[in-house]
Amino acid sequence: MASEVWIVQHDESPDNTVLGVFATSEEAHAFAEEVTDRFPNGAITARFPIGYRYDAGTGHVEFTPAG
Repeated sequence: MASEVWIVQHDESPDNTVLGVFATSEEAHAFAEEVTDRFPNGAITARFPIGYRYDAGTGHVEFTPAG
């Protein structure tokens, strides 16, 4: 079972729209290169561990599942 995912997104809007979710860094970076010219600021990639949550409001980020 995967322990992380790679997200490709752009930051043209306040929501950082997700463009794709990938199993590996290589897949994510290849896709980011493919679509980067479509957005003035390009596409960015980020790694998120499975179980990542953002639900405690601004300023609180938890990068590992509670355990």
